[in-house]
Amino acid sequence: MMIEYLPALIWSLSAFACLFIAKRRALRITAIRAVMVTFLGPFVIPFVLAARPEMHG
Repeated sequence: MMIEYLPALIWSLSAFACLFIAKRRALRITAIRAVMVTFLGPFVIPFVLAARPEMHG
């Protein structure tokens, strides 16, 4: 069945959610954050929520 693809779907949706949250919070997408999203998947969402936005000024 298609149940084998469920973890990959969850992993991909969490990556999009992380990018969406990062853009809404005005976070800079760095290589380190991109690697974290790639390897940690859904577990990185709390880190994105806890990250401080950069001060532009």
